[in-house]
Amino acid sequence: MKLAGRKVLVVGLARTGIAVARFLLEQKAEVCCTDLSPIEKLNGTVNSLLAPHCRLVLGEHNRDDFIGADLIIVSPGVPLTIAPLEEARKAGVEIIGEEELAFRFINCPIIAVTGTNGKTTTVSLIDAMLGKAGIPHWVGGNIGRPLIDLLLTSSLNGEEKDPEVVVVELSSFQLETIVSFHPWIAVWTNFSYDHLDRYPDMEAYAEAKVRIFMNQTAHDYAIVPARDGWLNPRMSRLDARILRFGYLADPDVELRFEEGCIRYRKGEGEGEECYETGRVQLPGKHNIENIMAALAVARICGASPDAVQEVMENFAGLEHRVEYAGECRDVRFYNDSKATTVDSVVQALESFERPILLLAGGKDKGGPYNALREPIQHHVRRLFLYGEAAARLEEELAGTVESERATDLEAAFQSAWTISRTGDVILLAPACSSFDMFKDYEERGKRFKALVEKCIREE
Repeated sequence: MKLAGRKVLVVGLARTGIAVARFLLEQKAEVCCTDLSPIEKLNGTVNSLLAPHCRLVLGEHNRDDFIGADLIIVSPGVPLTIAPLEEARKAGVEIIGEEELAFRFINCPIIAVTGTNGKTTTVSLIDAMLGKAGIPHWVGGNIGRPLIDLLLTSSLNGEEKDPEVVVVELSSFQLETIVSFHPWIAVWTNFSYDHLDRYPDMEAYAEAKVRIFMNQTAHDYAIVPARDGWLNPRMSRLDARILRFGYLADPDVELRFEEGCIRYRKGEGEGEECYETGRVQLPGKHNIENIMAALAVARICGASPDAVQEVMENFAGLEHRVEYAGECRDVRFYNDSKATTVDSVVQALESFERPILLLAGGKDKGGPYNALREPIQHHVRRLFLYGEAAARLEEELAGTVESERATDLEAAFQSAWTISRTGDVILLAPACSSFDMFKDYEERGKRFKALVEKCIREE
């Protein structure tokens, strides 16, 4: 793909858009960058784009920039339905995302991971297993750094310049804009209600996700759950070799969890491997599923069974994902700020045997909360609700356990701590996004941990 001299419009100037613009400038393209935010509200790194062949249009979108472009690269946070993009599409302008652009320049196999929950944990497990096995690889995407960073001259170092494989986490927003993107191994961790503030219904959300498999062939691998009510009806559209992960009740699966071990069978006549789970540190059934998916990827890539087993036993989890945050008076604190969906909250609740004081709320994402009713009745002693979604949470969860409303996260935390008893767990698992009060889930999780530290310090 030749970019030199082409007029390329970059829509959205968060981290991804800036990285794309820098790459386009390295490729000698004529670049225009546009964002509805004024420059004072954008990351200061936007100043790095002030160059002779780069024009910035901030605080507005100019229709002529869209219909006059040779190519448009749209950031994942920008809906494809905005009017200027619709006009450009009708005018015949090619519109792709950053992942599609990067793919057209990457010359090694790609491992792509999607799903509603567990993406980052699964990618991090794959990263650790490949690293322990000494397999050169690069990790990016939705996990923190744009895929295009692999191609930026200023981002390369000796370890990353020539990876054998690239591991990329992909959201549904990123998958909307792929065209020829073709992963050698594609992983679907799970699927549940989410992003109904972006999609008209769950069918549209599922269709965005399933695009991860659309360019695969019989020479590729698709690693999927044995049971998934949204993926199963779409399985006939998968051309790749399928490896399924499941449990004893699931017949003929390639990865099977039994009491104390995971059994892995790559193919007919290739034998079966057993990986012990007794020393796994990650809590919850959902993390066993993440481990099964990562295990399959690592073994396909050539990681040794010993390397896989060692990572399984030593991987302690990620920040903001059922993260142990401290203990005081035999009350334990856990930060699961990344639990922005109902399904992820259910998984967190089922990870504990102790009574839970649950802090939930934030910006409503549009999905139903009814699936929380039964787990809350079984695991939660009291609910503390805050943020924009508090009223709807209170309404849909009425009659489960006693609940109270709080003005913000700090007030919810203080209320929970005040009524806590020996043996309780105070858990932040919001079931909502953070954007009503915080920049992102990381800022929310760090705020919770700061409250925990203050509580322990003052006790």
